Amino acid sequence: MIYRPEYDMKVVGQNLKRLRVAKNLSVDDVREYLCLGSVQAIYKYEKGKSYPQADTMFALMELYEANLYDIIKDHEEDEQSSSVHTMEYMMAA
Repeated sequence: MIYRPEYDMKVVGQNLKRLRVAKNLSVDDVREYLCLGSVQAIYKYEKGKSYPQADTMFALMELYEANLYDIIKDHEEDEQSSSVHTMEYMMAA
């Protein structure tokens, strides 16, 4: 049987916020794009308290020009791993 990965709601939230900020969008800009009545759902997503519904996730991916892995993957681990590999490379040279 193939292992089913677990997804960390906090990581998804951090990534959604990171992507929004990188696009210089306010929470209200995203609210308007998603046609929501208030910003509370967006804050819940970004704080890792809930996941967006599938159609909302797809819309956010388009708005942020991101793929699913940009949203679900822990980028802090990648950055730490990259730093370690860079340091190892520099020491070996």
